[in-house]
Amino acid sequence: MIKPEDFYTSDELPDKKRTNAMWQFIRRSSSRLRTEPMLVRDWRSFLYGMAATVVLGLALVGAWTIARQTLENSQPQPLRLEQAYVSAIHEFERVIPSVKVNTAQYSRDAGQFSQRHAQLMLVDAAITELRRQTNGTDLSPMKRERLRDLYSKKLQILQQMIEEGEIEL
Repeated sequence: MIKPEDFYTSDELPDKKRTNAMWQFIRRSSSRLRTEPMLVRDWRSFLYGMAATVVLGLALVGAWTIARQTLENSQPQPLRLEQAYVSAIHEFERVIPSVKVNTAQYSRDAGQFSQRHAQLMLVDAAITELRRQTNGTDLSPMKRERLRDLYSKKLQILQQMIEEGEIEL
């Protein structure tokens, strides 16, 4: 058996009282059952970790926002204007779930409704064709002006249909 006296001097060895205190502490800590649901041994480290997570999350959100704004601002003015029209039309069409026709007025105004519906279809076809031609990158002023006019006409037709009760919200 290993003798502590062979390795330590007498002043380096703990006395009997300290040895008993150490063994009692070891017995108490090893026999104690931990039934706490969330046991955090080092609260300061835990709180620093949580604070770092929040700061990192906020930094990522800020970086994402800055990158998105930089990308949006780097686009030319005509493309941003076109995107504004497209989003306005999409929001307008989202509010109107589907074209519901008032049946009482439909019988007497069937021609007007079908004419407006045909106008919408023609404007949509013209927009699709012009967007296909521009391919999203053509910045010629005439094509962009024509595209803005078509978007404006589509919004006007939808607005007139709502004002005259042809479409119910």
